[in-house]
Amino acid sequence: MRILSLSFILIVKQISAGGIGASHSSGGHDPMHHGNSDSSLPLLRKGGTRNFNNKRSRNLKAGKSDKKSDKQPIIYDTDYGPFIDDVFALGLLANSEDLIDLRYVLATGENPTLGAQCAAKHLSLAEKYDIPVGIGAEFPDYIHRGGVCAIPGLVGFALEEKCSDGPALSVDEDGIAAVASMIIDSDRDDWWYLVVGGLSSVQALVENYPDAASKISTLVIMGGNWCINFQPYPDVDAPTDETNIACDPGAANFVLDSSVSPFENVYFVPVAVADEIGGEDYMKIVQAANDGSDLGAKATIDFYKAWSAAGRADPSLLIHLEALTYDPETESTPMFDPCAVMLVLELLDDCEDRLSLFEFDAGVHFLEADDEGLRPFPEAPRSAFSLLPISHGVGADELPAQCPALTDFTFDPSETPEKEKSVTIALGFTSQAAKDSFYGEMAERMAGTYPKKNKKSAKKSKCYNKGKKGKKAKDDESESRK
Repeated sequence: MRILSLSFILIVKQISAGGIGASHSSGGHDPMHHGNSDSSLPLLRKGGTRNFNNKRSRNLKAGKSDKKSDKQPIIYDTDYGPFIDDVFALGLLANSEDLIDLRYVLATGENPTLGAQCAAKHLSLAEKYDIPVGIGAEFPDYIHRGGVCAIPGLVGFALEEKCSDGPALSVDEDGIAAVASMIIDSDRDDWWYLVVGGLSSVQALVENYPDAASKISTLVIMGGNWCINFQPYPDVDAPTDETNIACDPGAANFVLDSSVSPFENVYFVPVAVADEIGGEDYMKIVQAANDGSDLGAKATIDFYKAWSAAGRADPSLLIHLEALTYDPETESTPMFDPCAVMLVLELLDDCEDRLSLFEFDAGVHFLEADDEGLRPFPEAPRSAFSLLPISHGVGADELPAQCPALTDFTFDPSETPEKEKSVTIALGFTSQAAKDSFYGEMAERMAGTYPKKNKKSAKKSKCYNKGKKGKKAKDDESESRK
């Protein structure tokens, strides 16, 4: 998830008149509701089958023990390359071996082949040679996307030069098949899957390798935007679409369909929780990178500087303004994807609450590009908009400071093509102190200084008890957070 530049807004305004996100013809029933509007917005879609590459992979670097341990095996699905928060998220994952066993990195995106090379070179620089990397699914055709992802060539690939430099590293040509083989061959049925980009590879795994997908118990997604009355990106008011969902809204709805989706637990980390790391916290990462005390930090900052230089030099890149705004010497960009990694750590650790989690029993839904009644930018709603169920039961007085109000765009679960499953959403933090602690730990983990190597001096994080559910969000049953 990333910052939109002012140049993007101008581009969209110009292109929208020609059809990007333009309205479809009206008619039919109305499963989506906006306030008290009676407008018709049926979620009816064209038929057809998505094509995915079924070629078997060599799964070159498999070989870790599958014996159960205290560490949680995790697959990391990333759109590494165009955006910088994927880089920080990978650095955070690789430096969280106290709780996480990072078993595979899967690159999904417009250019997943180059994205896989990026991730492999990052891990190589960090000397994490035992973590396999593979090429995942490409995003669908532009006509099936939303937001910035629907405009050909706009996203770009800021790290292209960095990731193309030097000899190519060995990666699995079919990472989805490699992941499936790894899971099936293991003796575990409690895998976790973390996705911080479009959900195209997740859909491919579920459709093509259902036996493997059934052994994944928990899906954590960085994506969605259910809060309003704030600006998730500079000069862009919410409600608006969110980029990860926008790159494949159809796949997002697919993986939430309980008639096909095997995941027992689904968590979302939306844009409202993201902020920068600065000050002393950020300087811990820089110091670890500069003095060589942590190779993971060195790899993260090295790629950040390359991304920043490329973004500043190329005004045509979507991230040009973001690169100009943030200085790798003193601060990070907004940490969208690392927040999803931190939620994983919160769920795995036995400690106090920091994130405000809300459970929506009736699920959530996303508008797709061929839904009727969509509007051109900047009007609403548009493709990839995040919807809540009509009767979700969450009151305004329950919301954390990061989420001033919830979206008015809702859906009727009885009228959508999918059978939405229950999801849990992190809408913000329980307090400012909790947020400070959350980002402080994030920075220390990236710097390689958390947890302390000396167990006697190791400090405990303040996060969620393992497996703890968030606040219920259903008719007349939600309770105020103490």
